[in-house]
Amino acid sequence: MTIDVVCAGAPFLDITFEGMGELPALGEERLATGVRITPGGLANVAIGLNRLGLEVAIWSPVGVDLAGRILADLLAEQGIEWLGPESADTAVSAVLPLAGDRAFVTVSPDLPLDPAALAALDPRAVVIDLPVVGLAPVGAAVYAGAGDLDARALAGRLPEAVSSARALIVNAAEARLLSGVEDVEGAARELARLCPTVVVTLGAAGALCVSAGGVERVSAPEVAALDTNGAGDLFMAAYVWADLAGRPVGERLRLATTYASLSVRVSTTTAGALPLHEFLDLAGSINTTSASDGG
Repeated sequence: MTIDVVCAGAPFLDITFEGMGELPALGEERLATGVRITPGGLANVAIGLNRLGLEVAIWSPVGVDLAGRILADLLAEQGIEWLGPESADTAVSAVLPLAGDRAFVTVSPDLPLDPAALAALDPRAVVIDLPVVGLAPVGAAVYAGAGDLDARALAGRLPEAVSSARALIVNAAEARLLSGVEDVEGAARELARLCPTVVVTLGAAGALCVSAGGVERVSAPEVAALDTNGAGDLFMAAYVWADLAGRPVGERLRLATTYASLSVRVSTTTAGALPLHEFLDLAGSINTTSASDGG
């Protein structure tokens, strides 16, 4: 089996409650207009990579509980292999989109990685959570990410192994937490002292990258946001795809920002992850602005 990218870490089963007018207070019950059950977390990255034409697999202990069986079926429908030993538990998130943002309730069991199993797959690249970045196989291009809980746990003490990653990709809040620096560009510059390339997503404001070449910034196209959940995951997917294709950093940022922005127009990340031909058709007609600072 030839694999371009392994997403090394637990996929989530996302249960998204649509059409919430307001979050309930304690003791209240509020109605949603619908519910969707989809893959989430690193599974979103895998789906994006797959639709952009790369061969991708997920490696993590495979849940055999009800949530795991549902998630395995959903991933199989997307043509994505979920590899790993059996586990009694599966990671699950309840997602509550509201007013262009979202809230989460999450169960995240301890599902350890097996570095020997990852190395045996011999992937070109690995997408992996920052706390376990040191488990990525030698020789693969490593792209590390961090969720909110990881960023809080690792604040001010990033693992040394991040220095061997090809890129650290985080959002603005995570960059601030990890670096202890409030200014986003300053936070990225601080993190770039440890990792050669740091990419920070800025939501509707676009993204920036700090690397040896300086600072690159790109704006995001204006879209009507229906569900922003998973946009950062699809940014990661498109950035990895563009980087493996040899695109220069400014183009990587533009393509990744555009891919993520287009995804928020519909409910769920699975629906928003565009196939390659459709994405390229749309991306060519969308204007974004970019700027660079060699300092």
